[in-house]
Amino acid sequence: EVRRLVCQAIVTMLSLRTEYLQPHFPAIAEFMLKATSDPNEDVALEACEFWLTVASLEEEACTNEMYEYVGGLLPRLMPVLLRGMVYSEEQRIELLDANELDESNAADRSQDVAPIFHTSSAKRGGDESDDEGEDPDEDNDWNVRKCSAASLDCLSSMYGPEVILPPLLPGLKESLEHSDEWIREAGVLALGAIADGCSEAMVEHMGQLHPFLMAQLTDPSSIPQLKSIAAWCLGRYSHWAVDQVHAGQPDILGQMTEALMSRALDANRKVQVAMCSAFGVLVEAAGDLLVPYLEPVYRTLMQALSMYHARSLVTLFDILGSMADYLGPVIGEGSLPSIFVPPLLQVWHQLARNNPLDRISLPLVECLASTALVMGANYQPWALQTFDGAMSMIERCLMHLSTSEDNYADEEADPIVCAADLLDGLVEGLGANFPALLTSSTRYGEHFLGVLHTLTAHDVPGVRMSAFALFGDLARRAPGIIQPGMNELMAEAIACIDPMYPSVCNNAVWSIGEVCVKCEGNPDSLKPYAPDIVEKL
Repeated sequence: EVRRLVCQAIVTMLSLRTEYLQPHFPAIAEFMLKATSDPNEDVALEACEFWLTVASLEEEACTNEMYEYVGGLLPRLMPVLLRGMVYSEEQRIELLDANELDESNAADRSQDVAPIFHTSSAKRGGDESDDEGEDPDEDNDWNVRKCSAASLDCLSSMYGPEVILPPLLPGLKESLEHSDEWIREAGVLALGAIADGCSEAMVEHMGQLHPFLMAQLTDPSSIPQLKSIAAWCLGRYSHWAVDQVHAGQPDILGQMTEALMSRALDANRKVQVAMCSAFGVLVEAAGDLLVPYLEPVYRTLMQALSMYHARSLVTLFDILGSMADYLGPVIGEGSLPSIFVPPLLQVWHQLARNNPLDRISLPLVECLASTALVMGANYQPWALQTFDGAMSMIERCLMHLSTSEDNYADEEADPIVCAADLLDGLVEGLGANFPALLTSSTRYGEHFLGVLHTLTAHDVPGVRMSAFALFGDLARRAPGIIQPGMNELMAEAIACIDPMYPSVCNNAVWSIGEVCVKCEGNPDSLKPYAPDIVEKL
């Protein structure tokens, strides 16, 4: 415990007051190198944080002397980090037991399903995170393995391939060729960890490493952890595969796609999730180069849809949304939509029937929003069912929140946000055909405008944000729909020009701007609102 606290204190001081450690850095670094190999995992974890912190320091905080000293330690540090990435015997036993449970088709345990939250992007200028490659590990606990991989990742970016690879490659080669598949698994993790910092230098090795990774992924005898980490690593080097296509090897993407899809129907849920995440990264990197393989991909993913449980389902929905975002209208051509849209709507209907507020439906609805938007008129056969489903979702969630007497968290309104974004996708996709869709909905058509007004005045900022995105797109694409409720909608938009809620304010101002554009040549219709708009701005 004393050793752990000492390591923790050093790391804290390094991150906050580096100048106090600078005069003594060589001795401290030697101590932390030794502690990183401590047999006590808690001590080793605190010590390993030292290397991650060093690699994350601001340039002015890391002196040349510190930089050079850590660089000199790399020949001794690299083997320590590689060993730290290997699962312990105790962890292996736990993982093998978890593998059996995963493959038994039992229901998801609560710890298997992370909380699901929806974040609606600002219509104009919102921040969006870029997450390349999901964490390949099975749990969310921070441990020596993850810290070792993160340290190697950051150190490779800090020093570059010229410094990192000479001390790393011998040990990495030994790990990848090892007969123990748990050690091979750690080697693949290390290989993925240096993908960002050493990508260009690894090109000369990828001709051998890529087939090796494909073999680890597709070998039926591989443990699920090795399959999962191989899928993750393939995703990390997906840009290399795309470069090979441009260099005259068109089959490599087909081979990768086939290999990943072969694992889509794996009985192990960790492999399912890893495959989905890796394919999502490949979709982002390859874009329309994947078009020739879309039909078998969609057919495989729909097979997976029928066998996946909660966590795997969420990742599958994410992939389908990414395919819409990165491949665009091509997913709506020919027979492709009939392969995947009806099964998705059927799953949504089942989830809504069992529990209308089931959070697993959130990524599904997000996926449908992206799909409807990019497919445009080709989504028309399923537009009415989708519209009614979205309106029903909003209706049920509003009823649920109304019984909570204002004692609810903002996240409880996420189904409304998702459903409003789906309606927005229909508006953008169908455009001038959206009014006909409203007319065809006997249940919700006449209530649409009233529901929109309710959402623009909702207590939860995320709901208002999505509502104004929908309002603005209606002004652009189907202005006749909002004309009867213009006074109420403009009043809410003007009231929400408030920097206290930047994203809501952003969308409210944008929606007002779209209304103003539509009023070009008819300025009299804007006169009642002009003074308040100018004052708020």
